[in-house]
Amino acid sequence: MTIWGVAGMWLGFLAYAFAWFRGGPAERLAAGIMILHCLATVITFKWVIDGHHSPRMILDGVRLLFFGWLCFRSNRWWPFVVLAALAMMSGLHIVTLFEPTLYMAVASAFVGLGYLVDLTLMLGVGERMLAGEPPAGRAAWARSDAVTPPRRQRKRPVRRSGRILSGASHPAPPCLTSPPSRPTSDA
Repeated sequence: MTIWGVAGMWLGFLAYAFAWFRGGPAERLAAGIMILHCLATVITFKWVIDGHHSPRMILDGVRLLFFGWLCFRSNRWWPFVVLAALAMMSGLHIVTLFEPTLYMAVASAFVGLGYLVDLTLMLGVGERMLAGEPPAGRAAWARSDAVTPPRRQRKRPVRRSGRILSGASHPAPPCLTSPPSRPTSDA
């Protein structure tokens, strides 16, 4: 691996950590997708089928689909730039299928387009920070720790007539809450 490939790897890890801790939901999802893609690529790196890195092509196609979905689910500009770079990478895979002698040029283009993807992700997070939007990490934890009165009522079991019922929103019918009346005899 060249120095440019190693530098791209470190830039990627920094970009993904920065997006995970400082980014919003879209940036976190993108960082997660990229980390999973990196792990899957490391696992399938040596898998060569018929002279081609077919698993890598499939992984890049799946990543392209995820970012295509993210483009239309988020209100950010950077997923479109990342999608364009990933589409070029997928196009380069197709080029190597038809002309395998261009493999080294394609590998060099992958490094450059990888830089573009990582820097675009970092710029998207920077834009979010400049706009004053809170990171998804703090907002997500704050939402999960907030205890609202309806949530508090759902969590607490209700005890009625010696039995524990599961919710307070549905009162028990009178036949279940009062003991059955027995006829008494005065004899």
